[in-house]
Amino acid sequence: MVKQWGGGADKRGEDGRLGGEGGTGEIVRSGEKLVEPREEVKLEKMVRTEKMVESDEKARAKRRLGKNIVGIYLAAGSSRRMGTSKQSLQMEEGISLGGIALVKALKCAAFEQVVVIVREGDTLAWLPEEARQERESGRCRVVECAEASLGMAYSLRMGIQVAEELAADGALVMLADQPFIETAMLDRLIDAYETGAEYHYVASGDKGVPKPPVMLGSGMWSAIASLKGDVGARALFHMPAYRGGVVEAEELTFMDIDTVPRYEEAKAIYKHINTLS
Repeated sequence: MVKQWGGGADKRGEDGRLGGEGGTGEIVRSGEKLVEPREEVKLEKMVRTEKMVESDEKARAKRRLGKNIVGIYLAAGSSRRMGTSKQSLQMEEGISLGGIALVKALKCAAFEQVVVIVREGDTLAWLPEEARQERESGRCRVVECAEASLGMAYSLRMGIQVAEELAADGALVMLADQPFIETAMLDRLIDAYETGAEYHYVASGDKGVPKPPVMLGSGMWSAIASLKGDVGARALFHMPAYRGGVVEAEELTFMDIDTVPRYEEAKAIYKHINTLS
């Protein structure tokens, strides 16, 4: 059951990630639980749970025939709040924070290429072995962003520029400091984008709030090229020219690592999950 909603204030995160404001949206009921949107974003929500049964692989492959989907992995942040490069932080011995989600991305069969955006001078010591192997094959591509220090918008713009050069139909944008994303989640975003009627984007949903990872169609790329500062694609979602959806995900998915206490918390969670598995 879907009801219209409107009004309220913009509650963009302090880091400005995928931030936006204005517009109207919907309140979505999932079973008996009311999912309340926390900010004004004009979009058509499409709710799916994390426990949703996976689509048949053959059907997915048939839908993607001729499609060129690129993964964009943003790993060029300044880590100002952390005080050191986050990508190289160890979650466990030999496992870097920046490498965890990248391995998940490389397991996503839909990606023709995974483009890793880094700052100039990055030693890439944090790259996992899987990424090094895929670099040799050409499927994983590392690109330096000279303007990364000016804000996330410039890293995003660089990634989209590479996607355009690859003649991609869409790009799925991921953040290097979200270690709890899953390959199955990326597949659901791509599926939703490909089956959505004229969707320009499909974002992950945190109780109705669109967050990364987010699938961006090529129809939005010219507008993304105009973004500046520490602003991401969500700044465009309220615009009437763009139609999109939200795929609900577990809360842990959106845990990003910006401070030392957050890092210690994430390490404990990561260890616990691996112990259970």
